[in-house]
Amino acid sequence: MSNGHEMRWGGLAGLASLVLAVIASILLRGAPRITESTNAIASYLFFARGMIMTAVVLAAAAIVLFMWFGATLATAFRLADPNSDAPAVVLSGFAITASIGFLGVAALGGVVQALTTHPMLLVVASIPYSALVVVRAIAGLALALPLAACAVAIARTDVFPKWAGWFTGFVAVIRVLGAITVISGAGVLAPDSVLTSYVPNALTALWLLAMSGLLVREHLPSISPQRRGAVGPA
Repeated sequence: MSNGHEMRWGGLAGLASLVLAVIASILLRGAPRITESTNAIASYLFFARGMIMTAVVLAAAAIVLFMWFGATLATAFRLADPNSDAPAVVLSGFAITASIGFLGVAALGGVVQALTTHPMLLVVASIPYSALVVVRAIAGLALALPLAACAVAIARTDVFPKWAGWFTGFVAVIRVLGAITVISGAGVLAPDSVLTSYVPNALTALWLLAMSGLLVREHLPSISPQRRGAVGPA
């Protein structure tokens, strides 16, 4: 049973998801930190409404494509190791992460629409803004679940090179560490700081690029319970 073509599409979905997410991040590059004044946050939301809403739409599309990519990974692991629970955990983990992400992005769009449509509400703009930033940070903990399951599945099968398993596990640990730093809530460990936000996101983007590339770059083998093949060079 050959699944190369379908899985190649899943890899392309992962690459497209990454591209849309990067564009959305660029559009939001001027977003203030949660430690800035309410006036600064309100001014940003009001004058950058167009860019924010565009980024929201792009991010929502990226999340949908990310879910497709995750389903492809789960299928590859299930075909290679049908007796393992790891593929189910991979799929459910991606579903949970995508649900949280989609709801968070939708909430951001709704908040910005409400605040800019009724400017008198901008005096409390820092409250929902800060809450959504914290939710985004904690969502990294949910993403660690499918990442960890992927690392286990890679270790159990030859579907992907072994280095991919170690890298996946490393990114999962970083996502957990980035999420739990919300306990401190200030300084270099603030939810939107470089250390807790940009570093985990950059590593996750690199992981998505690598895994999507392995799915797309060459002819995939027939993956079945009787034969386990490797995607890319070991």
